[in-house]
Amino acid sequence: MSFSTILGQDKTIKRLRALIESARIPPAMIFYGAPGTGKFLTAVEFAKAINCSHTEHREKRTAPQLPDEEDLFAAAAPAPEPEPEQEPLKVHTDPSDSCGACLSCLQAASGAHPDIRIVDTAFQAALLGEAESSNLKIDTMRELSRWAQQKPMMSAWKIFIVRDAEALVPQAQNALLKTLEEPPPGTLVILTVSKKTSLLSTILSRSCVVDFGRLPAEALQTLLEAQGTEPTQAAALAALGAGSLEKAAEAGTFLKRVSALRPGDQARIFKFTAGLPRDSHKARDEVKTLLDLLLLKTRKAWSAAPAPSKNKFTSLLRRTLALKRMAERNVSYQLLLETALLESDRAGIRIEDLVKPD
Repeated sequence: MSFSTILGQDKTIKRLRALIESARIPPAMIFYGAPGTGKFLTAVEFAKAINCSHTEHREKRTAPQLPDEEDLFAAAAPAPEPEPEQEPLKVHTDPSDSCGACLSCLQAASGAHPDIRIVDTAFQAALLGEAESSNLKIDTMRELSRWAQQKPMMSAWKIFIVRDAEALVPQAQNALLKTLEEPPPGTLVILTVSKKTSLLSTILSRSCVVDFGRLPAEALQTLLEAQGTEPTQAAALAALGAGSLEKAAEAGTFLKRVSALRPGDQARIFKFTAGLPRDSHKARDEVKTLLDLLLLKTRKAWSAAPAPSKNKFTSLLRRTLALKRMAERNVSYQLLLETALLESDRAGIRIEDLVKPD
């Protein structure tokens, strides 16, 4: 893999390539953008490119084994056949991208690179020997700071990728801040976030922010087809994905649930909302995605409506925005979604319309 595998972020990739070519890589970076826009994958490819040696790796040949003492007087073995000459090592000529063939790239691809660490809740659970939680804790960031003080084992850079850094609790952010204030030489910390407001202002001020825009529908469709989605279905999901591969995948689950509903069933909204995940964090994310779809459909309905009919869509927009703000609180997500869908249904936007491409 290389930067060529990152679709729909050409401007951002160009900026990252320029940083590598200029050898002016900041010690702290924030990859910011909506979920499902390629932030984490780009962070991994960026780390690979920084540490790439650009020279093909080959296993060293073992030296011929010396004969045992009892074999010294045995008949001479036939001379070994000469080994064919090996082709010269291939050298990757693009200094701003990874080659995928050197030892550093191979180890990074296998997840075993000693100088590239991915820090997330799954890593934290293994590190602390506990069940996976939704937050990144202070003990994890203290361990990161300790590793940052150590010298690299095989590469020029020690790189830490903190995935979904909005999960950092305030105490953990303060612990990380100590490393960002006085970064050891050759250390890079990359935070991937969907909300910059979740980070302390002191972390933001010490980091280089790299923005990730929404993915074009064409890029989304290509990615979905690469995952095995049928082309027609991929096109429909790409249209519903709002520039996010994650949202497109969620739209796929909505399509299945909506297709199971009977159009004339008066209870179809309640049956749909009953299918929300039991986990509160997943339920909140799903409700917010559906509210985003509802806002998108309502705005388009408002634009197409004649002047006398715009008022009802204006009221629905305001109400839906208020419900979306409520979704950030500890509320009943099922009740909130039922309210939004019932009000949209009264305005003429049915639940079936939410998962239909325009």
